[in-house]
Amino acid sequence: MTYAYSSPLPGRLPVSGIFASVAVLLLVAVALGLWRDQLDWQFRESGIVTYGSVLLLGLISWTSFAIGKVRRDRARPLLRDPRAVWIAIGAGFAFLALDDLAQIHENLDKLIHTLAGAKSTALTDRLDDLIIAFYGLVGLAVLWLCRSELRRFRELLPWLGFGFALLALQVGLDAISNRDEWLDWLDVAEAQRPLYTDVMTVFEEGAKLFAEAAFLSGFVLARRVLRAA
Repeated sequence: MTYAYSSPLPGRLPVSGIFASVAVLLLVAVALGLWRDQLDWQFRESGIVTYGSVLLLGLISWTSFAIGKVRRDRARPLLRDPRAVWIAIGAGFAFLALDDLAQIHENLDKLIHTLAGAKSTALTDRLDDLIIAFYGLVGLAVLWLCRSELRRFRELLPWLGFGFALLALQVGLDAISNRDEWLDWLDVAEAQRPLYTDVMTVFEEGAKLFAEAAFLSGFVLARRVLRAA
């Protein structure tokens, strides 16, 4: 049995706290970096920004699994059960959390270089960016295949669009800043280059965190609407 849901919360989305928390995390990370005179200090792989990202992705995964638990239809086989959609989405975000924590795509980039015996070039240095873009395309494909289920949650769709737009921005910033060509284009003086690089890192990681906040906001709202219905 399936149901169509409409929002009992018109005109107001109870998710502002998620974005506020992300903004506070970014401000704390910047403040710690300025205190240490290394602006990107907490934006590196072992910094608080990484752990914040892992937490957000984990919460998205948990929320998707929670929605799937409610949407379960025992009368249907698993592959036609609405729950399967949410299990697939939850598993995808769980993998992304693991990727962020274990640096899977960065290590895969290094492994490809090692196995191919290739020297680092402007193109091969951006393999990790291409892997992230591939993750995004796989996510879009899954959402497209599951669109009939997702359309039942109209409140979720704008947040998904916003999240993917921010994800595209993050991948673009990462690809641009992967090497120093962009600093040459801007004719940045050598002494100022570390600051420009650190600022770009802040913007890139900020885009990623806000993308995850957008995804989480959509899933949280969908779950609340589902529970109310």
